[in-house]
Amino acid sequence: MAYSTDTRSICEGDTYVAIRGDRYDGHDFVQDAFRKGAIRAVVETRIEGVNPNQLDIVPNAILYLAQIASKNVRQSGAQVIAITGSVGKTTTRNAVTEVLQMAGPVVSSVGNLNTLLGLSLTLANRHFDSNSRLVLEMGASQKGDLSEICQYYTPDISIITNVRGVHLEMLGSIQGVEREKSELVRALSPTGIACLNADDELTRAMVSVCKGQHIFYGMSTDAHIQPHNITATVSLLGDHVIYILMAAYAAGIAVGIDPVTINQGLSRIKPEKGRLNQLPARAGASLIDDSYNASPAAVKLALDVLSKSSAQRRVVFLGDMLELGDREEEDHQYILKMAAKVSDYIIGCGPRMEKASMTLRSELGYEIQCFPESMELASELSHGRVYSPQPGDVILVKGSQGARMERVSRALLSEEISAESVLARQTEAWLSI
Repeated sequence: MAYSTDTRSICEGDTYVAIRGDRYDGHDFVQDAFRKGAIRAVVETRIEGVNPNQLDIVPNAILYLAQIASKNVRQSGAQVIAITGSVGKTTTRNAVTEVLQMAGPVVSSVGNLNTLLGLSLTLANRHFDSNSRLVLEMGASQKGDLSEICQYYTPDISIITNVRGVHLEMLGSIQGVEREKSELVRALSPTGIACLNADDELTRAMVSVCKGQHIFYGMSTDAHIQPHNITATVSLLGDHVIYILMAAYAAGIAVGIDPVTINQGLSRIKPEKGRLNQLPARAGASLIDDSYNASPAAVKLALDVLSKSSAQRRVVFLGDMLELGDREEEDHQYILKMAAKVSDYIIGCGPRMEKASMTLRSELGYEIQCFPESMELASELSHGRVYSPQPGDVILVKGSQGARMERVSRALLSEEISAESVLARQTEAWLSI
């Protein structure tokens, strides 16, 4: 029996879990779930027209699912490797997965399922035992998220990539971000191991709340894992990739894998959809698709990659960055000024980028063309307006998830490449929004 929260992908014999969300209430689709083959439904209220014997009525559907998944984890005895940080969580998760798969079965969280609900869906639907390792990316957008997740899935090994100014609107300050990320270290028992970025001051400081052992990785002279430990050749873009490799190496050491095998695992890493993935663009240009999400720190990394690329022209499409709180205007201006230094052509997308571009018009000496949202921009590009790729162009597309900049990447992608195979958010569920 599998659990599903989406009637669009439900299968015969599934149990449907009705979730109340910001946009939709899953209780409105319970009857549809049964028509499509569900045999039971987890709900928070009675559903008219549905046999009560087919319903599990619970106070909170998400917590109900979390309790089931948590019980599975505890009874299995599987080892939990938890990963968080402001930038690089997903690529680090995949690097750690590749390394740990060299030594046994691994269940890894997938896509953007890094919330309590997403992780619970993954772990309720997967089989694992005491020989398994669970590599779980854990995300937080507000205070208490990670503490709650750790209550259900207590880490044996915690990896913190860095602390940056993301989700400031909800977490209040960089100190608030640090406190939230540190929950993964605080949750460790005396037998646990924290893998910490030694070059990030706020991450390094988490050693003070670690009850177990720690492994520092980075350029610092006291780091246990340093760049010279990495001998694998990988096809990922950017100087920052070394930190991802060192974090995964640290995880390998933490579970007892030898250095040669660790590097063999690292050599298998492939770029993720929407994360600095270099793809063929139309007219022989090159596309750096980094459209999955964005924060000032992540955009800075992407612009650094662009600046070091060999190109006739460097073109940047920048979507709004979200959840920046009081720093919103300052950070958008900062990013646009940085983009102006490394690119030949900038196109903004979203009201925040448009406001920043208008503010900087006199300073930059020109006005950056902006569009209110990505669907309109993608349509213009598809019809050959706004910008036409040329051979030798290197194009960067970047923006927060809410900006939906993958639409822009799709419009620029080579006609010979299937968008579904290389771009993020190409499922029916996403394309219908």
